[in-house]
Amino acid sequence: MSHGLDLGPIARVELACRDLSRQRDFYARILGLPAQRGNEARFRIGQLELVLRPRGDALFPRADEARTSEVGALLAFPVPPHELDRWHRRMLTARVAVLEAPGPAGAPPRVLRVADSEGNVVELFAQP
Repeated sequence: MSHGLDLGPIARVELACRDLSRQRDFYARILGLPAQRGNEARFRIGQLELVLRPRGDALFPRADEARTSEVGALLAFPVPPHELDRWHRRMLTARVAVLEAPGPAGAPPRVLRVADSEGNVVELFAQP
């Protein structure tokens, strides 16, 4: 249902993190996302910018400061079906916490879910 106002595509996602260097390492080294020049905590994913932000500021207070629990996020990335098992092996080799391994080949939906260094879920799904 349209109300006459159009939103463009999501331009930026910011993830709060306790350990910025570990989180940056996960997205740069494990996932292979290219960091933006001049700022290693910003990554370009197509038209989307992923920003890693230290927890503890006004936007992302620590759970003990806000008296609430820290929230996480799920980031989903499509991958070619023939690469999903290779990603799974890569995560195991890098000792990344695998939350859900891909099912048997040809059994849809084939999904790999892992946790980044802050506990956010990264989902890789087979997309033909």
